[in-house]
Amino acid sequence: MKTLSLRLVVCFICLTACALAQVAPQPNDHVPIYTVTVVQRALQAVNFQRHSGPTDIDLKGTVLLPKAEGHATVEAKNGYTKIDFNLKKLDPPTIFGLEFLTYVLWAITPDGKAVNLGEVIPNGALKANMSVTSPYSTFGLLITAEPYFSVPYPSDVIVVESAVRPDTIGRVEEVEAKAELLPRGQYTLNIRASQLASANMKNQPSVSMEQYEATTELYQARNAIQIARADGAAQAAAGTLAKASSYLDQAEAAYLKKNYKGMIDTARQAVEAASDARMIAMRQKKEAGRINSFEPN
Repeated sequence: MKTLSLRLVVCFICLTACALAQVAPQPNDHVPIYTVTVVQRALQAVNFQRHSGPTDIDLKGTVLLPKAEGHATVEAKNGYTKIDFNLKKLDPPTIFGLEFLTYVLWAITPDGKAVNLGEVIPNGALKANMSVTSPYSTFGLLITAEPYFSVPYPSDVIVVESAVRPDTIGRVEEVEAKAELLPRGQYTLNIRASQLASANMKNQPSVSMEQYEATTELYQARNAIQIARADGAAQAAAGTLAKASSYLDQAEAAYLKKNYKGMIDTARQAVEAASDARMIAMRQKKEAGRINSFEPN
């Protein structure tokens, strides 16, 4: 039954990907599929005050995934905030493009700072349950579709956002700054989505849940390294990128041996190292831009 459910999910992903390919502009896959910018909506942050006990907030699907729904229980502790949430009707992220392999939960503070709280993985029934902590006590929640789990900034493919309930305990604040939310296309600025490794997932046959999860982890690692290279990490962070590539080689070897459980940790190490390398490259570009802006003409 589990394998049958997975096959249905995989078939759904493939069919949806084909449909998107038909409606998306063909000459240039830099053009976004969606023109709705969800982040322009006013997200409400809640100050979850200590000693007030746990309180609930709703999680609602955006225009990109309107059927998604759920709720979260939030409680401010001493030095951190605990969040327990569940979601349903969370369709596979690949419906938004084959560069998107996973979902990420974000805490957005009133000044617009985005904190990656962790990967959100729907099961075969399109449901997700998760317990995480936030270093902040005032925030709103967003879930975005991403090419790998350790991205430092959210894309604007925002599928779920938090909503204050009438019985939510805490002071409500508006999120004003949105500078940290990068525009859609950030991952295809220097590399086309069709060139990413995950573009090959549409050709994958139906497999067991265990193999599907391992395959997704492997493609996240491949995506992360390709994106890091495209952003100049080979020059800016050669050692860190080489470490990521080494982890990926180990994961590839384990995958071929069908050691799926063993390869997942290694694939995730590859993602994290590639993400670090990309951040170094982006930081260097930013610093170079600041220096050049002060150079005389």
